[in-house]
Amino acid sequence: MRRVCFFGAYDRAYPRNRVLREGLRRAGVDVLEACVRDRRAFRRYPALIGAFAPLSRVSDAVLVPEFRHKDMPLARFVAGRRPLIFDPLVSRHDTLIDDWKLHAPGSAQARWNRVIDRAAFALADRVLCDTWAHGALFETLGAERRKLRRVLVGAEDAFFAAPPPPPAPPVRLVYVGGFLPLHGVPTLIAAAGELERRASRVPEFRIQLVGRGIEFDEARALAEQLALERVDFTGVTSYADAPRVLADAHVALGAFGSGEKAGRVIPHKVFQGFASGRAVVTGDGEGLREVFTPGEHVIAVSRGDALDLADALERVIRDEGLRERMASAGRARALEIASPERIGESLRSVIEECGAPD
Repeated sequence: MRRVCFFGAYDRAYPRNRVLREGLRRAGVDVLEACVRDRRAFRRYPALIGAFAPLSRVSDAVLVPEFRHKDMPLARFVAGRRPLIFDPLVSRHDTLIDDWKLHAPGSAQARWNRVIDRAAFALADRVLCDTWAHGALFETLGAERRKLRRVLVGAEDAFFAAPPPPPAPPVRLVYVGGFLPLHGVPTLIAAAGELERRASRVPEFRIQLVGRGIEFDEARALAEQLALERVDFTGVTSYADAPRVLADAHVALGAFGSGEKAGRVIPHKVFQGFASGRAVVTGDGEGLREVFTPGEHVIAVSRGDALDLADALERVIRDEGLRERMASAGRARALEIASPERIGESLRSVIEECGAPD
């Protein structure tokens, strides 16, 4: 399989498909793209057909990137007998109903999104999952176990190229993200309040929160209610600037949400923190433990538990040696499993073993 066409209305700037595309190129695979951004099906489908037409004769396989469940029927049609790989990254039902709670369980929208999940999984010859724990969820939504293959999220070169942390104090702890429910930023804010109450025994620190999203207003209101003095909300930054933001940090903050999804996944920010050579503090879960060992590579805390998080943050702020050990071991592990080269090799093996539709 020398030529793979990425197909759909995906965001070319999204880190997941950026890592996959670059990884495949380094693995010796030519990456083609039939990508349009119009989300309206009556325009999107004709535009995708037009974009794929000149690539049809030279594409050996078709890959539909993250979140594009609704492009799978057309992808199956244009792929024909070529292998079709789907990288959902999430379940629509799990995300919209269980995590974001945009629709009530059992509602018409909930049932419809379950149908979309099942149809998209069924049409693929291979379904990628970022962790086996997430893959197990996909199975409950119709994905066949024999079609599932794990390809980790990984991180881009710019994060691996980050310089060493700056001198401390203050110890800088950084969250970069979309304030999604699975990130549990309100839990982080509550932990910051506990840390400020311990100010007499905790060295100087600052917590920077970069981005906006679903729980931004709630987190900001809680920070104001607690009158926090060492927490800064610095707004949205470009994805290209994220490596620089982490370069100013000593500690990378992951995801702390109490929902089941938070335990299944390893978010981009966690891989990026490891790659940058920063001590990573994040919520524990079966997904994380598939590839990282708490206490060796990462400081893992009980998800949704602000006191446990505050205790962990106090330890990492007070103990420079702990920060350095976690940073070194985490980065070494990321180099083993999460560089673009490693991700590309993993995905190439999936595509090659696909061969032809089952």
